[in-house]
Amino acid sequence: MMSYVSPVLAETGRPLFDNQWLALFVILGSITAFILAIASIGRWLASTHPDEPAKPAAPVEIAPATPPPASIETPIEIYAAIAAAVAVTLGARARVAAINAAPTEPLADTSRLQWSMEGRRQIYSSHKVR
Repeated sequence: MMSYVSPVLAETGRPLFDNQWLALFVILGSITAFILAIASIGRWLASTHPDEPAKPAAPVEIAPATPPPASIETPIEIYAAIAAAVAVTLGARARVAAINAAPTEPLADTSRLQWSMEGRRQIYSSHKVR
């Protein structure tokens, strides 16, 4: 009985098809054919299994759960925008529990200002003057 494996193993040092460029094109062509086959299967699956239509969102409550503080007069449009953003992000069943104004910090915090000035000084001193 004749073995077909031994002649293949004996010629392992030679390139495939006796030409390395032909072997490269065969390998690249087979990879391209595989990618095209996977893409066509994906397109076929996408066409036979369409997405479900999106359900319309239920109306969202615009009135906040907690009344705004008397010292800060916020227009009702701000509350409507916040409620709409919550509804789009979290879904129609989400509710706004409270809306509070964020505390404001002073613009020129001395420690932050000193650190940024020191960083700028180091950057400017590292550059050569022309």
